[in-house]
Amino acid sequence: MEVVFPITFANVDSEEWSWCQSRLNRINYKKSIADTAVDGVVPTGHLRSPAQALQDVLGWLERLDAGYVTEIRRPRIVVPLSDEPIEVERRAARYGDFSVMNQRWNATGSAKLHMRLRDDATEWENYHTLYRRARATWTIVPFKIIADWISQLPSNRVVGDFGCGEDLLGQQLRSAGYQVHSFDHVPISDDVVICDIGEGVPLDDGELDVAVFLLSLMGVNTGDYLREAARTLVFNGRLIVCEATSRLPDDDAIRHRLKQLGFHVTDISQQAQFSFIRALRTDREPDPDLEFL
Repeated sequence: MEVVFPITFANVDSEEWSWCQSRLNRINYKKSIADTAVDGVVPTGHLRSPAQALQDVLGWLERLDAGYVTEIRRPRIVVPLSDEPIEVERRAARYGDFSVMNQRWNATGSAKLHMRLRDDATEWENYHTLYRRARATWTIVPFKIIADWISQLPSNRVVGDFGCGEDLLGQQLRSAGYQVHSFDHVPISDDVVICDIGEGVPLDDGELDVAVFLLSLMGVNTGDYLREAARTLVFNGRLIVCEATSRLPDDDAIRHRLKQLGFHVTDISQQAQFSFIRALRTDREPDPDLEFL
């Protein structure tokens, strides 16, 4: 089996910085850290010496005292895109209509899609332009239903929105005082963290009280998304999934698969063309190979 790690980076002060690389380094050195904790073995790898660590801290303090700030500018993301007929026709010829884009995204691994959208954010912008038009025809608005459910919880609960799109859920919950971590391939705003949720989100284990997948279980590795939700949820933390009913297996299969992924389903309901699944994080270790869809 071939494992691919897409690495993204930014140029900061003429130096290359990468959060992805730091996560990969953590994986590479995980065995050494475990050896240290369990057996007292000195870790291998390029570790910072005490003198180097001191210089790092002094340099950081100097920058802090001087008020030095490093700014990374992102291209502006626009949704909806222009509805000029010639632009709509051009995008349709390049990306296909909403149905075609859904089929393509559902048949693509998240790592490959992440790299493609990183190189061409217009594809993401076009998808969400078409998504917004489709949403205007729905008889219910799923993000409002989920927001109402979460708003019944104390406002100190921490929420993760995996594949947040235009971040409508996050915006509504933040305005009500909740802390929300929003993740997507492309950031609609500074509140959204760029990442491939299949490869991992920048959260510690057990940091979330609620994990939401709102029409975002797309791609061939949806099991990876749910394993990451299981990792970041506290015990008895809440999982909320909304998907088109036509994409889901029967209720028994949903319960079985989510059980294997570390969850206990408490409710499955249907409204209009959507199914809503609510579950709790158990102490079961998620199946490392199971896919959900």
